[in-house]
Amino acid sequence: MNELLTTSPGFRADAAAVRRLRRERETDDDTGPAAASELLALRHREVMLTGGRPEDLLALGRDLDEATDRFPTWPDLRLLRATVALAVHQPDVATAALHAMPGLTDVPPGRVLAADIALFTGDYSAARAGYRRAADEDPLWSTTARLAALAVATGSWDEGDHLFTAAEDELTAKQMRAFAWVRVQRAELARATGDPDRAGRLLADAERAYPDWWCVAAHRAALDLAQERWEPAIDGYRGVLAEVDRPEFREALGTAFAGAGRSECAAECHAYAVSAYLASVARGEVHYLHHLAAFHADVHPHPGSAVVWAQQDADLRRSGPTLSLLAWCLHLAGRRGEALAVLDEAFALGAGDPVLRARAARIRQGDRS
Repeated sequence: MNELLTTSPGFRADAAAVRRLRRERETDDDTGPAAASELLALRHREVMLTGGRPEDLLALGRDLDEATDRFPTWPDLRLLRATVALAVHQPDVATAALHAMPGLTDVPPGRVLAADIALFTGDYSAARAGYRRAADEDPLWSTTARLAALAVATGSWDEGDHLFTAAEDELTAKQMRAFAWVRVQRAELARATGDPDRAGRLLADAERAYPDWWCVAAHRAALDLAQERWEPAIDGYRGVLAEVDRPEFREALGTAFAGAGRSECAAECHAYAVSAYLASVARGEVHYLHHLAAFHADVHPHPGSAVVWAQQDADLRRSGPTLSLLAWCLHLAGRRGEALAVLDEAFALGAGDPVLRARAARIRQGDRS
């Protein structure tokens, strides 16, 4: 582990390299399925590395649909289509992509994606079985990390951190972004379970291992925001937005401005974010429903609207995170009995992530602060 705590060329060098490869492939005369798959995979790498913006992923999904129409039996295209669909909260599209080719879910990459869909939709037992079988067939650090995330989602937080550590141990010195990503997950777990100092140390490790990555900076800014360190949070989110202009980061910047007493700046950022969320929903997209619910629950309280948005999200997927937020919104709206029933549903699924547990405690105590 310690040998990975060294400085790599970092985010900017990797982003430049991926862009260069993608441009080279775009000028290639090869129009076969392998070339098409490689180009789209490079585009996916570039999108995720440089911000994972939903609009870019949706555009990539449309191009993948065209490619799979041309090459319907090429498995890598189907696997990538499922990956992209799930990233924008389309488990039905992801499932259809996996089942379009018989046997695709019987090989480790397809099995992992099927487990990802199960985790996303709240079928934790199916996710666990899928990840474990894939890990037995083809051990990878990324599958170990998925098992760690599942452990956290189901309340086994110590096991989750242990598995994240195990995932780190499976990495090499050439995988510094992966190492930084795992450290970020461990930092998020530490913050969520009440250890901000440890979260800060883990984020410092991630930054040292993979410099200048917006993902690490965003989590650092979120930690500052949670600790009410308003000015560092403002500086942090401004830096992130210079790299990745996503509305959720605008919202967070607005919340930091509000904490610092800069109400006009806060209102401007929040209005921008909500406008972007609503525009997305108007286009028939669903990946910002939970942002709208959380905003109207905790940022600009409007419990009735919060319940509407949270209910729409939970109708699409009954998972720990969606049910947790729905229960919280119902509680804030004074609908205690319904909130408790939703909590019961979440725990019956086996959910137990830190946010769910914290909200459940406050709901049961009648705390609406």
